[in-house]
Amino acid sequence: MLNLLTAERIKLLRSKKLWIVISILMLLPIYQVVNSKISVNYGSDLVQAKDTVINGATGILMMEKNGFTILFVICAFISFFIGEEFQNGTIRNALSLGRSRTHYYLSKLVTASLLSLVGVIIMTILGMIGFSVVFGFGEVAGITNYFSYATKTFGTLYLLILANVSIYVMIGFLTKNIGISLVWSFLYTIMTAFVPSVFLQTEHFKHVTFWFTETFLNYSDFASPVDIARFPEMVLVSIITIMLSLGLGILFFNRTDIK
Repeated sequence: MLNLLTAERIKLLRSKKLWIVISILMLLPIYQVVNSKISVNYGSDLVQAKDTVINGATGILMMEKNGFTILFVICAFISFFIGEEFQNGTIRNALSLGRSRTHYYLSKLVTASLLSLVGVIIMTILGMIGFSVVFGFGEVAGITNYFSYATKTFGTLYLLILANVSIYVMIGFLTKNIGISLVWSFLYTIMTAFVPSVFLQTEHFKHVTFWFTETFLNYSDFASPVDIARFPEMVLVSIITIMLSLGLGILFFNRTDIK
């Protein structure tokens, strides 16, 4: 397993895909600081519930503000990251050396998860610094213990992202093709962002809406006491999603015929 992770690290450091992902996640907060500053100069008022990030303190919500973009960037990366192993036949090299398929799957998931973590940490830090410089650090309304709030918020948001990363990895191993994986990953992202809200219109199935991690990511206000109280529920749904996608992904990959 450690050898597989070491090999993944070496390949990633030599890959343009890694630096493209990091560059995009670095540019996002810088662009948003500039855009917010221009909006204020033209007389607009930044409102947290609408604009999400309005100062350095709310910069911890950069993952919420950029949820859709992060997911699309990560799912594109994972589609190439896994799909090219099948299309180039390099997956056979590792498996022919006696590497466990389960370990191989886990190495891809761990690598994608760590890249996502590094990317969102950089994005969040840059967002907090940038908004602090332009708008001051300020505060999050109603929050007295900021460190505790920031830690819980970042951890919860990352788990929601990680649940989707796990799904994208599963899709990559099931499709075994870059193009098909991209299509299904994009469709999954779009559908789970909008379709679950349909259940809200029904009396008996509205609870189903909140079994999709993107519902929390896209429709929650992580600075609202009501949604902060739902952090444990978000964590539970994320963990269940990760465990289910991990189990199904490994199960089907172990039965896959590698040609």
